[in-house]
Amino acid sequence: MRIGITGGRGTLGKILQEQLSADEMAFDCFAGDICRPEDLRAWLQAGTFDAVVHFAALVPTQSVQANPARAFQVNVGGTANLVAELGALAKKPWLFYASSSHVYQPQAAPISESAPVVPINPYGLSKRLGEQVVEASAGAMGVPYCIGRIFSFYHPTQTGSFLYPSLQQRFATEDLAQPFRLFGADDIRDLSLADDLVAHIRSLLAKQATGLVNVGSGRGTKISDFVQSLAPLRLQIVNASEGTPTSLVADTSRLRQLLGS
Repeated sequence: MRIGITGGRGTLGKILQEQLSADEMAFDCFAGDICRPEDLRAWLQAGTFDAVVHFAALVPTQSVQANPARAFQVNVGGTANLVAELGALAKKPWLFYASSSHVYQPQAAPISESAPVVPINPYGLSKRLGEQVVEASAGAMGVPYCIGRIFSFYHPTQTGSFLYPSLQQRFATEDLAQPFRLFGADDIRDLSLADDLVAHIRSLLAKQATGLVNVGSGRGTKISDFVQSLAPLRLQIVNASEGTPTSLVADTSRLRQLLGS
């Protein structure tokens, strides 16, 4: 099996490459501009892939909020370009579209795939629109697909404004004997080590699973507990957020069913 990867420079893309390399599986990462159909066309025609894992997206919240139009151009337009070029191939690879838990509205109970989708930020909206592109066009063009709604993850290699690297920066620069102000301290999230989520995606790939599936742990973790687990000493965590805490945890029943676990 030969696998194509978009977004190979991101956390999940890098881990997928490491795991595939360890198992001596063939893959190739897209190095062009996903907003240019001709770049995708050349890559796909040369690659003769059995599967394509589509991670490429504009993700950091600050980047998306600063330029939502660019996020839609990449996350929605880039996905449309990819699906169109896949559909034009004589041999149509299986497609994994990496969506996000941000398409859901937080709720107390674990969230199933049938829950209403109410994106609460531009990033979530861009991923939901990308889902709709895949749903409306991939099947009609004969491209088998799986949409994975990926829940929160962390990894030591993460950089930028994500939670894990932001915490490491704070631990290194702040006086941790002082109260540690934390936004969303009482929120509950489905947090996984990124390696585990990539392993799930690989299993979905191996089974050529189709349809919509949550990709997460199915376990809720309070953000303050997660932060404390990483801290070098006991913190005095102060919740800096107002309002009712929120919960965003995956119902992973379908994932477990698909993977036979």
